[in-house]
Amino acid sequence: MSIGLVYISLLMVGVVYALIAGALGWLGDLAGGDIHVDAGGHLDAGHAHPISGTIVATFVTGFGGGGVLAHYLFKWSLVKGLGFAGVAGLALAAAAFGILEAIFKQTQGGSEFGSEEMVGREAEVITPIPAHGIGEVAVQMKGQRERASARTLDGSAVPRGQVVVIDKVTGSTVYVRPRTGS
Repeated sequence: MSIGLVYISLLMVGVVYALIAGALGWLGDLAGGDIHVDAGGHLDAGHAHPISGTIVATFVTGFGGGGVLAHYLFKWSLVKGLGFAGVAGLALAAAAFGILEAIFKQTQGGSEFGSEEMVGREAEVITPIPAHGIGEVAVQMKGQRERASARTLDGSAVPRGQVVVIDKVTGSTVYVRPRTGS
């Protein structure tokens, strides 16, 4: 088998792999990113790994494509062609890794937030807070409307619909005070 056929075969293996992965929707598993939706409905996409199926297949595709160019178009020697094919494979794999990592970072920024991020935010009372009792508030967090049990810091009652400010979070309960100003 000639080196040109090896390059063509590697190029075809990479292309067929990409087509199958795309057609079957296996991108998350093949990228090594472990994409899943947790019990709370939040998307978790993990991180790309440099030695994953997708990155290795991208390297193989780039190596084959670079080899085809070096052998058939540039008519370079075996050593020079292998070097070019290796650089082409690494460049394409690095680009794919960078793109996947950027995608995963965007999805990781999703809807997860720490309870301390609620402090200082305005919320709407959706279930009245009785004097020295517990009600419920809704607050916008990362583009989603989140609900939380709520108490007032001073034990006062707050009617439904009032806008309050979250001052403290303890466990799953937020402590609020009436919003001052307009």
